[in-house]
Amino acid sequence: MTEGRIRMVFTKKLMLPLAALALVGAVAACDKVAPATPEPTPGPIAQSNALNGTYDLRASDCGNPASKTALIIDGNNFNFPGVGASCTVANSQQQVNRTQVTLSCNGGHGPTNRIIDLQSRPGVLRVTEDRKTATYYQCSRAEASSNTQPVLSQPRNQL
Repeated sequence: MTEGRIRMVFTKKLMLPLAALALVGAVAACDKVAPATPEPTPGPIAQSNALNGTYDLRASDCGNPASKTALIIDGNNFNFPGVGASCTVANSQQQVNRTQVTLSCNGGHGPTNRIIDLQSRPGVLRVTEDRKTATYYQCSRAEASSNTQPVLSQPRNQL
């Protein structure tokens, strides 16, 4: 067989699979379904999986009103009574395994913005700030007060 004939046979053998692949791709492209229209988010009532409630760094201090390590989440408000800091959620972004939250805080060490990462699992809430992670134990769950917007939902990917 001559070199030209070998090239022609090789080209014909190669063209058939390429044509079949192109046909399959064209059929697959026509078979696409438009994504569903997103549903509106709920109004000012907190979602059932919101983080509202009381937390403490020490499970033994749950229920202790004088605890210096408590965290109270109510709607978009984060209160750290032990250090006298009251924070409001300025922004939150859901990430793959956490929710990143920007807090605008007063009290404690004066007005400041804090960026924290939240990870949730039944019974605990991990709060990471500046590569330091604290595990808060959930003491009680609560509905958000009626004057707050929905906060953030629990991050999907757990601890």
